[in-house]
Amino acid sequence: MNSVNPKKKQRARIKQFSGVILLILAIQLSPIQVWAGIGAIDPADFEYSEPFEVSASIMDIDYSNNMLIVLESKVYVVDLLIGVQNLKTALTDADGKPILFNSLSRGQKVMVRGMKLPDGRVIAGELVRLSLGTGN
Repeated sequence: MNSVNPKKKQRARIKQFSGVILLILAIQLSPIQVWAGIGAIDPADFEYSEPFEVSASIMDIDYSNNMLIVLESKVYVVDLLIGVQNLKTALTDADGKPILFNSLSRGQKVMVRGMKLPDGRVIAGELVRLSLGTGN
């Protein structure tokens, strides 16, 4: 007869459960970083960021990284969860109607408001397409 002590079984289950709890806590308490395009954004980056606002033509677009270049600044269109705060770029036309990122093209004039991170990247809070531009 091969019987296992019920108390040993219970202790083994508690050890497994406590290991899972410790793993979850380690993940929750680790520094939070999110990705925008090709780089990480740490919540601390926003402490040292500066307000950014410009109206100019789109010089280039990287659709795969949700990034465009306006006045030689890399501007990222984002939908991020940083800590408990959701940061999502509002994309609209000049009349305030929502637009899609893939409807933007080179040569269009846009107004961008957001935050310039210490490394120079801009996280757009609002992007307004002011003109249809040349689309070249």
